[in-house]
Amino acid sequence: MIYLYKLLPLIVSPLGLLLALMLLSIILCRIWPTYLVLVLTVVFSLPITSHLIWKGLESSYPYKHIDQIVQHDAIIVLSGMLAGFESDHGFITEWADPDRFFTGINLIKSKKADYLVFTRGQVPWSNSPPEGEQLRLKALEMGVADSQILLTGVAANTADEADQVRKLMDRNGFESILLVTSSFHMSRSKLLFDKAGIVSEAYPTDFHANGRLTWLSFIPSAGAFEKTSSGIREYIGRLYYWLRFS
Repeated sequence: MIYLYKLLPLIVSPLGLLLALMLLSIILCRIWPTYLVLVLTVVFSLPITSHLIWKGLESSYPYKHIDQIVQHDAIIVLSGMLAGFESDHGFITEWADPDRFFTGINLIKSKKADYLVFTRGQVPWSNSPPEGEQLRLKALEMGVADSQILLTGVAANTADEADQVRKLMDRNGFESILLVTSSFHMSRSKLLFDKAGIVSEAYPTDFHANGRLTWLSFIPSAGAFEKTSSGIREYIGRLYYWLRFS
């Protein structure tokens, strides 16, 4: 099922739409779909387009100062920040985006909870170790006590993470947690954690729509196209779970 979740959004992504229009142009032997492809390619590639999409994604969970956080039983840091590659010396782990990790470290050192929990995120096709195991080692290097760090079971996606966190909370008698993930990811995560019966306070991090608009915002770029695509993908994920639970 996880493969289906990953492949289906590609069909309605900007790239999927553009390819479908080009195929339609070939089948119908008409030029108008090609013109539409050109227009949409420019629109999807504008930095202002990606900025507005990400601003909408992050609007529900803006930055929250750490002093606004009350104490909970545990801090839950969701996976999704590591990358890596195979080498002659084994698998080499690299940071993709470390904000969730360092936010969790900051919270535990600020005594916002007694425990720091990393989810053991691992997609089925990955040959890397579960993410939480690698983050645990890094947290130990940064001075977090081993007795304060807990790991969930292996989870392939956010829904699995919610289920695994629920099991960990039941085992340890936790009543409420502080949920740490990227701001754009928080709406979907909070929905799934609420559905799992988990009492949580959201603490968003990893903000993407924080830059200023300039004249460069109206010049197409490949980077903006990628950000537009990933933003639309997140909206598709939200729609899926909204329909599933409605």
